Amino acid sequence: MIKNQFHNLRGEKKDQLLITSDKNGNRIGLATREECHKGDGKTHLAFMALVVDKEKKIILTKRSKKKSLWGGFWDASVVSHVLSNETPQQAAKRRGKEELGIEADFQDLGAFYYFAKYGENCENEYCHVLVGESSKEVEFNPVEIEKIRKISLEELTKEIKNNPEIFTPWLKLALEKFEIY
Repeated sequence: MIKNQFHNLRGEKKDQLLITSDKNGNRIGLATREECHKGDGKTHLAFMALVVDKEKKIILTKRSKKKSLWGGFWDASVVSHVLSNETPQQAAKRRGKEELGIEADFQDLGAFYYFAKYGENCENEYCHVLVGESSKEVEFNPVEIEKIRKISLEELTKEIKNNPEIFTPWLKLALEKFEIY
């Protein structure tokens, strides 16, 4: 059952307008979510945010199997797109509330471009990597997330090394490129 605070979320919106960009993150225009992910897609702005709890554990999320891309894979705490009126930090704050029921301020560590195929679709993103802290107990949105767990950075790095196939490509790339703590 969907908790009351999540009653408005209905999952992915194919016609949602995303910000297209070049491979350096320079904004170009707008395209629908479907256009950005279909085939080889269009490069667009995205973010992934790691939320750290009071014990300095990362909140890891398992994507809902209903997701069109990488359903059932382990992922960062909050992952989504930057919308036209937002900074990456504002987008992460918005999605933190919508996906985990938390309030957090996020620090942008930088960004990278990546492309990854998933069947007939793809991710073609300029992805900001953010980190934030929250001591609030997480109540995840089951439309977006199947389950959560808390893990140290050291444990996560070891798991990715031993079982890379269960993690999203952007999470693996971000951990390679950025010093999270």
